[in-house]
Amino acid sequence: MKRRTVFRSRWLTWLLCLPLCMVSSCSEMGSKADSGKKDPITFTYFVNSPGDIVPEHSIVGDYIAEQTGVSVQYERVVGEIDQKLGVMIGSKNYPDLIYGGDRTFRLLEAGALIPLEDLIKEHAPHLFKLYEPYWERMKAADGHIYAIPLSAPTGKRSKWINAAFWVQKKVLKEAGYPTIRTFDQYVELLKDYYRKHPYYEGERTIPFEILTYDIRNFTLTTPMQFLAGGPNDSYAMIDPNSNQAHFYQLDENITKRYYDKLNDMYREGLIDQEAFIMNYEQYLEKLSSGRVLGMFDQSWQIQEAGLALKERGKFEDLYAPLPLTFDEDIEEEYMDHTIMNYGFGFSISVNCKDPVRAIEMADFMTRDEIQTLRFWGFKDENYSVTAQGRFYRTSEQREWLKNKDNRVRLSGDILYFWPGSIGTMPDGNSYDPMQQSEEIEAEYSEIDRELLKAYGVQTYEDLFKPPNDKRKYFPAWSIELSDSAKEFDQKLKAINKRIPPQMVVADTKDEFHKYWEEYVSEVSKLDVEGWLNELETKIAERESKW
Repeated sequence: MKRRTVFRSRWLTWLLCLPLCMVSSCSEMGSKADSGKKDPITFTYFVNSPGDIVPEHSIVGDYIAEQTGVSVQYERVVGEIDQKLGVMIGSKNYPDLIYGGDRTFRLLEAGALIPLEDLIKEHAPHLFKLYEPYWERMKAADGHIYAIPLSAPTGKRSKWINAAFWVQKKVLKEAGYPTIRTFDQYVELLKDYYRKHPYYEGERTIPFEILTYDIRNFTLTTPMQFLAGGPNDSYAMIDPNSNQAHFYQLDENITKRYYDKLNDMYREGLIDQEAFIMNYEQYLEKLSSGRVLGMFDQSWQIQEAGLALKERGKFEDLYAPLPLTFDEDIEEEYMDHTIMNYGFGFSISVNCKDPVRAIEMADFMTRDEIQTLRFWGFKDENYSVTAQGRFYRTSEQREWLKNKDNRVRLSGDILYFWPGSIGTMPDGNSYDPMQQSEEIEAEYSEIDRELLKAYGVQTYEDLFKPPNDKRKYFPAWSIELSDSAKEFDQKLKAINKRIPPQMVVADTKDEFHKYWEEYVSEVSKLDVEGWLNELETKIAERESKW
């Protein structure tokens, strides 16, 4: 019998046997949900994150709906998020639930979100217990909680590579696994490979890719902070000892130096000619084609491309992360702490038809047995357990989940947009399967093992220095600022959308310098000093209170 037939038959068995569960803990959970059972309800949930259309039904989603009486219709952002939110705010036609991401402030300014702290305390005991250690940090300036971060650090801290300069593993392999410490060395590595392999499967090889679509132009405007030795703090570099903030966007030794190098690369044909006109979906298509050698990005943003390459067995075309700096004597600081994205997360709108049921649903999703279901799937079907209680996946289970259609059919590939945990469960298993040591090892291909052995490490995380624990405030970009500081941020982003791409594609150095001077002139008109002063004040507050 084929696996899909077995899977479908088991799913039907589960549905026919409900409210019986596949484990005793779920039976207990199910009985609690059924006591005083409420009428079925459907919530709409808008998620500020692009991706495939989420089907109305999924195996896990239908199971959860059976247990709670709550169904969820998800809508992921298509096109530009600011345009979508503008229409939503203008019409005041809000979905029940919203994940606003880094545009949550727009929803707050529009009065679109309701305070959650009383709802949580009265109706969400599991959620409150999980987030109570971070309660004060989650509050907005007015003292209310409007958004619940999607992941609360729990148990043992996870290692997490987020931002990096990425390079295809085959590029490192062909070069003999050289030590690449600086951005200049990285560019030479890409250039050498490109000269030997100008085409890939009949299409032009792209040595370096840049994404600037919509709010995603941070892949162009923030890499230089890492090259200068800073962590992921957006537009300021924070001294971990004094907590003084340096606005590096006008620094000739940081920002101008990076754009100048990109201009050299563009004129040499090393940067995609369509870099500044393509959208996010086109970017992912190029990465998953196997012809892009490298880029700067954050791991969550390129994850889908990696999964597509894995599904096609193109392991040498997958990307390895590198912690590059401008010069070899600069110490890198790429690794993120296990952090919560204070200021945005799961929110309930003013139009929600039943806020109590909504927060009860969020509470249900934070239960350990449901988090296991959300992230691992069904025991013995999507994951297995050793006699010692360790979670793992068989090769068959892993192969099945590498297929995007299967992942979508299982859970909608969307359930991580609910509050929950990041780290380890009380029994030592990881909430995230990709942080489970057994799964990390199992996912390594032969080229991974060869690469890691060549560099003398066991994991890709070992290529990076650990996070700097002095930075209690981290990250600076999550700090809620005043309206005037938010206005500064929006004006800076508008300038960054317009002028830096012109610097990169400038035909001559004279033209490049002209655009740099224009950039300095435009940014200098903004209240940089006021923004910095406010940021430093808020950082000092976090350092003293956290």
